[in-house]
Amino acid sequence: MNFLATYVMRNRTSAVLVAVATAVLSLLVPPLSYLSGAVAGLVTLRHGSREGLAVLGIAGLLIALPALFSGSSGVVVIFGAVIWMPVWVLAIVLRQTVSLSTTILVAASFGVICVAVVHGVLADPTEWWRGKLDLLRPMLSEAGWSPADIEANLTTLASAMTAMLAAAVTITPLISLFIARWWQALLYNPGGWRKEFQELRLPVRLVWVAVAIVTIAWFAGGSIQVFAADLLIVMLLLYLLQGLSVIHNLVHRRGLNVAWLVGLYALLLILPQAVMLVAGLGFTDTWLDYRSRIKADVS
Repeated sequence: MNFLATYVMRNRTSAVLVAVATAVLSLLVPPLSYLSGAVAGLVTLRHGSREGLAVLGIAGLLIALPALFSGSSGVVVIFGAVIWMPVWVLAIVLRQTVSLSTTILVAASFGVICVAVVHGVLADPTEWWRGKLDLLRPMLSEAGWSPADIEANLTTLASAMTAMLAAAVTITPLISLFIARWWQALLYNPGGWRKEFQELRLPVRLVWVAVAIVTIAWFAGGSIQVFAADLLIVMLLLYLLQGLSVIHNLVHRRGLNVAWLVGLYALLLILPQAVMLVAGLGFTDTWLDYRSRIKADVS
């Protein structure tokens, strides 16, 4: 990664080449889209918004020209709107504020806007998603699923799709930004990203916003309840990040093996309960300030 970051920072041409290459290859290996976004983030963090936008503009043109002839130009627009531009905006915010918590809140606003647009445009988002997901019915039938199982699972998935979209809109540019900040630290401020992430603390007043959303989702009815329930995933992601910050701080200060973090992230991928526990840790850290209670291992 150090080599790739160094190459991106050589000049504008190098940055454009990496952004284009990783964007194209992400069609085959989707996680590479995070690296393409990280290029935009790194250039913007180091050289400012104009240079970052110039790199994205040139990269977009290089991809768009052949895409126009193949009839897939819409993919370029979607990639730019979903991957590049949000990272560019977040990098500008982080560069100007030097506040990771503020930047994360801006990313959360993307998810909130997403939920608001979906509920504002669609009379019944769940029903709309259900219509789209019905395209999966033949494939699931061929896989041996019973009609009752297909119906139940498609209904459950349809009710969660707006929240899942909001989560993706929030976390996708943040992952790219985190990679970009890590690269920047590797090149110009060794250890800086680790310290910045381990000290992440969301504003105290955000707790009351979270409590209000939970209350509405629990006690309200109709479309307002569904709207609040979809917003909960954004709040969950915010406190998940703060919880991860606490755990990273613990592992570092106690000198624990990195295998603890590997195991943690594996659990987060396979157990939804682990996500809730870590988010709960981040939520309660607002009052209990666990990091002030962690003693460094001096041995």
